[in-house]
Amino acid sequence: MSEEVQVRKEKNPSIVVSKPYHKTVLLCANGFQTQDVHDATPIKEYFEKNFGSECPNCEIECVHLFAPANTKTHKKRLFEKALRERIEHYVALDYDILLMGYSFSCALTAKMAAKYKDKIRRVIFVAPVYDTIVNHMIPGYIKYALKYMRLRKKYGDKVSKAIGRQTVEGLPGLLIAIFGSILTNRHYFRHVRQDTLLIRGDEDVLCTEHSLKKVEGKLKGNYEVYHYPKMTHSILKSLKFNGVVYEDVLSFSFDTPYLLENNVESTVLAKAKEASLPPVNADGEEVPTFNEIFDELDPDGEEEEKRQNDF
Repeated sequence: MSEEVQVRKEKNPSIVVSKPYHKTVLLCANGFQTQDVHDATPIKEYFEKNFGSECPNCEIECVHLFAPANTKTHKKRLFEKALRERIEHYVALDYDILLMGYSFSCALTAKMAAKYKDKIRRVIFVAPVYDTIVNHMIPGYIKYALKYMRLRKKYGDKVSKAIGRQTVEGLPGLLIAIFGSILTNRHYFRHVRQDTLLIRGDEDVLCTEHSLKKVEGKLKGNYEVYHYPKMTHSILKSLKFNGVVYEDVLSFSFDTPYLLENNVESTVLAKAKEASLPPVNADGEEVPTFNEIFDELDPDGEEEEKRQNDF
């Protein structure tokens, strides 16, 4: 592992992980997302490709708390219902259950860990969002929503071609539900008694150090904290940039070995080659990326807002 990605791990000797011999599932709740692909899909695929045959008793399920394009699912009570139903499904099958929350869903995951304390074995909080004011989450997401609506108005179908299914209908309502979920569930962190792994990128502005300390201060059980240099809130997005996080999650969950130190070069090159091919539309024209459209609309970051104010 190169020096620039050396992970700082605050280990707890009281936490001992061994390979499961009983049926075990890791249920992963998504964070805020604007696409149909679940945040944890890359981890699931990496696990199945590299460890599926070696860990026949282990499974990963990506739990979709909401469907981005379906406004009827954008309610905090439905977030909870979606996760609770998958927990109860595996309880009925006599599985050992591990929970992983990401971003806003960490608070909901804490609630489920407390409610099902006899069924949940371990918990992982990835980039837990505790604050909504201190970290500028609310104004930041509202600003994003407004810019997104201006993009849709200006570019219409061009935006749709550029970002495909990466769209959210009723974005303001979804954000309100997310804020509500954080505020009503975050006090459950103090009720988590399971062995817990906390994960944070050092450049994360949503899961701030203040957020992490608040969560740490409330946990009653044993926990470990892993800090990842130069990683942001998008800490689960790709094997190329976040593979070391995937391996830490899997090791804490299923005691899997570390492979990327030996294979990272070939893996990164293969992913980079695949990602380098530009998308084209039905006419063979290269489709602009979301960032290219966004930069065209607002190349200097804040200039679009200034122009709007001038009118």
